[in-house]
Amino acid sequence: MKKLLVIANPYPPMASAGTTRVVRFIRHLPEEGWEPSVLTARAEGPAAVPPGVRVARAAVPWPRQLLGGGRRSTRVNRWVAVPDPYFAWIGPAVLKGREIFARERFDAILSSSPRASVHLAAAVLSEHASVPWLADYRDPWSTYQFRQYPTRAHKAAHERLEAWALRRATAVTAVNRPIVDDLVARHPWLDGRVHVLPNGFDRAEQPADVRLGDGFWIVHTGRLYGREQQVAAFLEALAAQPPEVKALFVGVDQSRVRPDADRLGLGDRVRVEPLVPLPVALGYQRAADALLLVNGRRPESMSSKVFEYLQAGRPIFAISPAGSAARALFEEVGGGTCVLPDDPMREPLAGFVAAARAGRAPTADPGALDRYELSHLTRELAAILDDLASHPRVADPDDRKRSPGAAS
Repeated sequence: MKKLLVIANPYPPMASAGTTRVVRFIRHLPEEGWEPSVLTARAEGPAAVPPGVRVARAAVPWPRQLLGGGRRSTRVNRWVAVPDPYFAWIGPAVLKGREIFARERFDAILSSSPRASVHLAAAVLSEHASVPWLADYRDPWSTYQFRQYPTRAHKAAHERLEAWALRRATAVTAVNRPIVDDLVARHPWLDGRVHVLPNGFDRAEQPADVRLGDGFWIVHTGRLYGREQQVAAFLEALAAQPPEVKALFVGVDQSRVRPDADRLGLGDRVRVEPLVPLPVALGYQRAADALLLVNGRRPESMSSKVFEYLQAGRPIFAISPAGSAARALFEEVGGGTCVLPDDPMREPLAGFVAAARAGRAPTADPGALDRYELSHLTRELAAILDDLASHPRVADPDDRKRSPGAAS
């Protein structure tokens, strides 16, 4: 077994959708000859920690108050927390990582963002231990559509830190083609070293038994991440549907949905449930008559839950921009009825509901969808890691001399 150090934050017991990709790969990597160990932050939460995996946890020192959420914390984070609210964890993570490398040898390092602090810790440790490093992108870093920079200096700091880190990466993976294209356009030296490694679904995960009651239920699971305007447009279209057509939002704060639902007189036709464990979310997807996907406005916008939606075998009403990774996926495997974020939704939703109730709405082709099952994707990841371990790239000495402030 080759040894892999996975640097991930968040990680269970912290409950976050950001843990799913890493946990799934860790579950399947031993089947492909890789034994993963994890370096992460000390955390509390309800999520189950994967069994049989060694985990080292580094402390998260000051400023803890920045991590609590709320408007004030968000404003402070934008000014102080570069590259993310866990910037103070980088030092302890590096120290803990050096202790780990002093005890044993690893064949590769894998770090998975969107918390970019993991990539900075991995870059330092890769250089320290002379171990090849694979940087995994689930969202963009410096070009992330939901990041608001308070000043140009903050934007420049993110760009320089990203470039400094990526010059030390042996290879890079990203969840879809638009992220890969953006990385290569901004960092040409990555050409030939960036791979598309999609999210997917894992048949090892069993859905809970969930019931929704009478009516035709359109279900959305997961957070909205600033897409409330598109949800409001969907709710306006929903209000024009027959009263038995209802919507459930799981894992969403009431304030994101309830005011618009009440304004439109939707009452109990719209339900909002708190964050639930993954098996329950999968159960809601299976219990639905149809599923709602709300993407952002950029091409790379594609929630990882779209693969779970497709596996559920339910028709999907997708609000997604033209040329998006989500639309490309639906063209490949089927299952999606798409509208643009700013288009009127009343007539498209009415047509979708009528088709779904009549059994005519498209669902995914199981054969095409198999390409995104986690055992298959893990083989792709293991092949990349095998290549890194067999032919580790040695960074150019000039690259290694670059400081974060000097990177371009």
